[in-house]
This record gives sequence, structure tokens and C-alpha cells, in this order.
Amino acid sequence: MSTHFELQGHRGGRGLRPENTLPSFEAALDAVVDSVETDLQLTRDGVPVVCHDPLLGGRLCGAPPFPEGTPISRLTLAQLRLYRLDRNPDPQRFRDQAADVTPLAARFAAERGLDPYGVPTLAELFAFAAAYAGESGERAGKSATLRDRARHVVFDLELKRVPFHPEAIGDDFIGESAGLLERRVVKTARAAGVAGRTRVRSFDHRSVRALRKIAPEIEGAVLVADTAVVDPAEVARRAGAAVYCPSYTFLDEEQVRKAHAGGVRVLPWTVNDAGAWRRLLAWGVDGLTTDFPDRLAAYLQRSETAG
Repeated sequence: MSTHFELQGHRGGRGLRPENTLPSFEAALDAVVDSVETDLQLTRDGVPVVCHDPLLGGRLCGAPPFPEGTPISRLTLAQLRLYRLDRNPDPQRFRDQAADVTPLAARFAAERGLDPYGVPTLAELFAFAAAYAGESGERAGKSATLRDRARHVVFDLELKRVPFHPEAIGDDFIGESAGLLERRVVKTARAAGVAGRTRVRSFDHRSVRALRKIAPEIEGAVLVADTAVVDPAEVARRAGAAVYCPSYTFLDEEQVRKAHAGGVRVLPWTVNDAGAWRRLLAWGVDGLTTDFPDRLAAYLQRSETAG
């Protein structure tokens, strides 16, 4: 449907560096992604932070500074700063993941008194991408082409709401109007001047709908897992979304056709296999989310050359 294919790095570049960290986002930008997908939680003092897991423990950070499984929603930002998420939770799957600190992440963190493998705030993610696109990126050896791409990168933010577990976020959201997380995301994106290239997604489609009511300039996407819906475009439309994001194993060519017929783009997740890339591209998906953006970029380049 779209004329531009969207190469999206999952949790930054999870196959390359520990997920949702500054080095992971730097690796994704180095791979010339069009968008970075990441996850948002809310601290006890109301700060949107970048982290997939609501409960922090040794899987990602070794010996945690607070009891295993402490929810982010019960930690202040100052307490969360004590965590260092530099572990590889799945060495068999991510054999090439490295935990060295990338050049710009080292510079950016040092300038701000941060740990490069600490949990970034959403504001810091926006600032990091801006630094990559600017003089700091040039000093860190980023080419003019890479810096220009970073100026246009889309931030695809998953709001980690779980309806049966509202304590996962811990704010005032009950499904109708925007909660504190949605309001803070909008405020942060607008303050950074990136609302026009920000997208929000969630498995709780009410969250997407509520945020877009207060910030129509932010694009919406609906996440769907382990089911093939009857009408993808209708599911997206009801949430005020323009993008349908299914788990790729529950997607077929007919669903892609139906979504496109309804004016909705299709961006499946999380696709790491070349055989699946080939099949999905043949069906005309509008982009792919992957843990290995460098590999997908090379695959797309080879396909374009062969074509």
C-alpha cells in the first residue's frame, strides 16, 4: 500500500546490543532503520521510561539493587537509575549480541551523568536521536547519510498496558480518557518537537484511541497477538489507528489485502527469518519489525540489486 517500506528495529536493535538501551538504539540507527520500536513504562513519580519488562530482575540486569521482581511503577526515576540492564537474556537466540558501549552512547551518557546501560527516559531517547543527527553524531563518526536518516526516524512507542493488571502502569487509566502515561507521552513528544514522527501502539487498543483524541498528530497502531482477526482495517479504525501490527505467524496475504483495502498499513512483528521476510514482502506488507535490522537491511539491498 505505502510507497516506502519501513525497516523497524525491535527494542532498538535487540539482536546487536542489550534491548532498549542507548547502545541498542545506536546500533539500530547505524543499521539505517526507518523507525525504532520500543516499550514504555511509568515510574512512581510519573516519568515515561523505556523498558519492556514491568518487573525488573536478574534476567536483564544481573543482581538487581532492589528485590527481584520490583515493579517499575513502584520505583522513582532516581531508584530506577540504580539498575544496569546489560545482560543477554537469550544467548542462544542472540548469539552476536555484544555489551560493549557504542561511541555515541558513551559520549551522550558521560555528558549527562548517566550509565549508558541504564534505563533511558523517553525524553532521553528523543534527545539521543537528536544528538546522533547533530554534531555529537558527527564527532562519533556517523556519516552525513546516517545523520540525515536519524533526523527523520520514527519513534514507535508501545504503551505497556495490561487491562487485568492496571498496576503494571499504576496510573489513572480506566479505558475511556487518556491516563497519566498517555498524557506524559504526548507532553514529552511535543516538547522534543517529534510528535509528528511519533507513533503509539498497544495491545490495549483503548490506550491508542484515548491518546489520539488528545494528540491527533501522533499516529496510532494496534498490536494483535496469536489471532487472525476477521477485518484488520476495522480493528484499526475503531482505535483511530492507521497501522495494523500483528504477530507475523498469524498473518496471511488475504489479511494484508483487506487491511490495504481499508486504507491501513501492515507492519508485522517480530520477524528474524529470511524465509518469512521473503514471504511477507511478496504479500506486500508495508514494513517489518526485526531484532536484526542490519541483516534485514542487507537482505533488502540484495533483493533490490537482484530485482
